[in-house]
Amino acid sequence: MGTEEMEAAILAGVLRQAGADVTLASVEDGLEVEASCGTRIVADTHIASCADQVFDLVALPGGMPGSVRLRDSDILQRITVRQADEKRLYGAICAAPAVVLMPWGLHKRKKMTQIDCDLERTTEVNELEWSVDGNPRVLIPIANGSEEMGIIILVDILRRAKINVVLASVEKSPNIVGSQRMKIVADKSIMSASDSKYDLIILPGGPAGAERLHRSRILKKLLKEQKQAGRMYGGVCSSLKILQQQGLLEDKIVAALPTVANELKCQVIDQSKVVIDGNLITGRGIGTAVDFALAIIRKFFGYGRAKGVANGIVFEYPKS
Repeated sequence: MGTEEMEAAILAGVLRQAGADVTLASVEDGLEVEASCGTRIVADTHIASCADQVFDLVALPGGMPGSVRLRDSDILQRITVRQADEKRLYGAICAAPAVVLMPWGLHKRKKMTQIDCDLERTTEVNELEWSVDGNPRVLIPIANGSEEMGIIILVDILRRAKINVVLASVEKSPNIVGSQRMKIVADKSIMSASDSKYDLIILPGGPAGAERLHRSRILKKLLKEQKQAGRMYGGVCSSLKILQQQGLLEDKIVAALPTVANELKCQVIDQSKVVIDGNLITGRGIGTAVDFALAIIRKFFGYGRAKGVANGIVFEYPKS
């Protein structure tokens, strides 16, 4: 509980994309873990089942109080100490080097990093003020095959800015399996989520997930109503094709990867990670997810809030 979800998701997602066999292990009593910003992730197994296994790498994500709970796991400590004794790789990020590795004595004679506070990041055209009453409400529909790294980065960063984020599953179950086999638990079903209005609806990437989102009649209705009401909407990577199929990119300018841009009829700005066109925001892909989330925060709250959140995740943010 309390692990930094972005760090866990990015580690697992990138390594799995490279072909590594990654095991997410819970040190809690159950497999479902509520991370530091509220995202619920389902681990592959419990740490006890890993006790006798041999790993090429043991990687510890940060986050508080997650790092403390990792430190207090006797089984994880034995696994990691054995990893070091047998000269295999181990590592940690964010709070975990100081909170976990140092009490275990695994920092001795080692150099460790610690927290220390060529594309355009964001292009805006047809500038429009994003004004809302109270705290912004953001809906992120998810499906089996959705890109979990993008989802978790987006949810984590938006919640740090105190934005009310709702993850809604278009599947029959609230549990979805992402494109890299990470399990995420949605806050509610798309049916339940449809009872409310949202200031912004964002569709995550992932080709298979995008196709499943496209099949949701409820989501189609929500997006249609969103546009008709002049409220904000957007998408990343493969989900732009869904927006196009529903007529939501007509006369719009977007950011998109070349593989996606080839299938779009609207204008694409190649040299920008994020494009905001009025009430539409689009991002190129996973690698631009942090910029995408910070652009949303800046539109809702201004530069100061976005800069503050960026500093909190040790992300270099432009000066103006």
